[in-house]
Amino acid sequence: MNTENDHTTGFPPFLQRILKQFKDLQLLQQRKLLTFLFFIIISTAFWFARSLGEVYEDEVTYPVRYVNFPDNKVLFGQVPDRLKLRVRAPGFSILKSKLNLNLVPLKFNVSSFSLNSIGVDTFYVVTETVKDLLSAEFDQVTILDISPDTLFFRFTDMVVKKVAVRPILDMHDKFYQKQFMKNGSIVVTPDSIIISGPGTIIRKLTGIDTKPIRFTNLSDTAQAQCALKPINMVAYSQQEVQVTLPVDRFTEVDENVTIVPVNVPDSLNLIAIPGQVTLTYNICLSNYNKLTKNPPVPHIDYNALRKGQISRLSVFLTDTPGIISNVRFNPKETEFLITRK
Repeated sequence: MNTENDHTTGFPPFLQRILKQFKDLQLLQQRKLLTFLFFIIISTAFWFARSLGEVYEDEVTYPVRYVNFPDNKVLFGQVPDRLKLRVRAPGFSILKSKLNLNLVPLKFNVSSFSLNSIGVDTFYVVTETVKDLLSAEFDQVTILDISPDTLFFRFTDMVVKKVAVRPILDMHDKFYQKQFMKNGSIVVTPDSIIISGPGTIIRKLTGIDTKPIRFTNLSDTAQAQCALKPINMVAYSQQEVQVTLPVDRFTEVDENVTIVPVNVPDSLNLIAIPGQVTLTYNICLSNYNKLTKNPPVPHIDYNALRKGQISRLSVFLTDTPGIISNVRFNPKETEFLITRK
């Protein structure tokens, strides 16, 4: 019984056969074979290093970074972030490019080139005319050809603007603990930021949203540092704001309130039937006494009758106090009676 451990069992069959044949050789033959292999590897390494020193022509794909745009202009639209270059260079430089080893992007100095206009804000550069200037960016590399053969640039005015920051809550069923709710307005610090970018984009923006703010089981006022939702090609004066969300316990209120008609001609009376509705809403306990100064008043609108023959009018609030929420009416609609004064 052979108790010697075979350490080659994990190798492929063909490699196991080679190793077995190697073990069967005498010690002197093993040493000669290892010496031969060593010199083969050294020779190959020297040949490879010498080959990399030779000058070759080949195609490489190279990253590019566009800099120095015309004054008060910003690039609008797409330009290639990589150029296909046909170059003459030492083999090592070409190999480095093909393997993307620590490639520093090629600087494309837009203002230093002659731009040809094809419109108010659109220009182009024929890459054949700039290859010598771009070659100066490299060490021991000469650019022979560039693809694409033409680069198009669309510029627009750089605009700076101050806009409000809008907090966005990622609401879900367990955002607040039971019997708790938002108590007043969300406070954002700072409440506005400076943005800059292409005028065609900036002029349309009225505010910047935060990324969705997520809480779970809130039962007290909460604060959080919130990132702003990015917009392509728009720069922000800061990337985060502090958001304070006031939270308090609430109660549900039911009360019978008289309906007040609105927009009724001076010569007529509009009477709701029934004259009262049950108004239900949620209000934080700390705000309950404030409601006496601005109680919610349900209305029906005479102007709704101008839309056609209707037999019932919807009940609504014209000025819903900001301290109440989840407002409901019972009934939601009422019959009515019109009389002359």
